[in-house]
Amino acid sequence: MTTRRNDSNMKRGTFMTHRMVRGITATLGACILLAGTAAQVSADETPQAADLSADRAATPAAYIHYLSHSDEEGAAETLRGFKSLTLSEQKKFIEHLHDPALLKSYLDAATEQSAALPANTTGTTTTLRNGDVTIRQERAVSTFAAATAKPLPKGNHTVKYNTDLKLFGVKVIKLSLWVNFYSNGKDITKVNYADAGKMNFSGIINISKGVPKTSLSEWGFCKRGKPCNKGHNADASVVWEGSIVIKGSTVQVDKRQWMRANVYGSLINYSLKNV
Repeated sequence: MTTRRNDSNMKRGTFMTHRMVRGITATLGACILLAGTAAQVSADETPQAADLSADRAATPAAYIHYLSHSDEEGAAETLRGFKSLTLSEQKKFIEHLHDPALLKSYLDAATEQSAALPANTTGTTTTLRNGDVTIRQERAVSTFAAATAKPLPKGNHTVKYNTDLKLFGVKVIKLSLWVNFYSNGKDITKVNYADAGKMNFSGIINISKGVPKTSLSEWGFCKRGKPCNKGHNADASVVWEGSIVIKGSTVQVDKRQWMRANVYGSLINYSLKNV
């Protein structure tokens, strides 16, 4: 009798153990299934999250976060300027950034100019949107006092062309192009090199620089009864490849920035046009 009772207890214990194992296995399976489902949901949400984060200037808070985590030169200055604005100005700032017409106005204002920037002039400024927006064209000459009407002295000189966009006085975009050339004291005889640089804290425009190019252009004119004059100018250009992401749509904007400098250190012509 004792042996049968023991056998019965062993069978009952074995049955209960199997039930526990099956229960644990089922629970683990459910956990694994739920974890897999959660991972799938997370993976499915990732592209959407990436799309939303592509606009680094979606809100004032997003723009501040973007500038705070940027290690580019000038980011801290732009951040301080933006934080100094009122909340109402910050919101309008963001609206301006997302206005394609405004971006077009900036590019249009930076296209070919009929009036040159002479050696004794630092630049010109255009205002838009009731003064909210300022667009500035400026030139700079190295190793030479700008206020002169004489040719640059013998040696190497650099003329630089900058165009920048400011919103409420805060610099958002700056494109620079410069050319270095040799003057013999009377004429430009050689273009040494050209280069370009950018500052872009728009948060919605991606800009990449192409390879700068140079050339030595000729000029000449003749007055009746007098000897003809001729000489050379230093030309430089660069292509900026840009893409604008607005409301989930990407627009390609490629621009060619071009400048022409003379031996007097004047920026006599410049443009920023569609490629």
